[in-house]
Amino acid sequence: MISLLGKSLKILPEVGLSAITYIYDSILRTGYFPGLWKVSQIITILKPGKPAEDVKSCRPISLLPILSKVFEKLFITRIQPILQSTQIITDHQFGFRRKHSTIEQVHRIANVIHRATENKQYCTAAFLDISQAFDKVWHE
Repeated sequence: MISLLGKSLKILPEVGLSAITYIYDSILRTGYFPGLWKVSQIITILKPGKPAEDVKSCRPISLLPILSKVFEKLFITRIQPILQSTQIITDHQFGFRRKHSTIEQVHRIANVIHRATENKQYCTAAFLDISQAFDKVWHE
């Protein structure tokens, strides 16, 4: 069903694209995002070499509606240049940014530590492991 909808979006006539564009513009203008577009279908994928009967052996994947995903891509394309030119997001924010991977953040921290030790300064850090933190949160 999802791939069928994705394919049909690619071959929509001009009037269909205009209707979707109108919906997207209305979302931006009103600030209202359709609730059904926030509901995802969750599927699980078995991790390689893990027993199928163990719950921890599965990786959950959340599938959002295709119109929601397309809107998100368009929105990010529109807002990214604004965020970069105004420097609203600090350079130390690495999540969900191009060319800001985890490994680059590790290199940045290692360089800070190295500079501090070379200059005989104190260097403190706090690391928080929040893996599976949201598994224990009650969701109504």
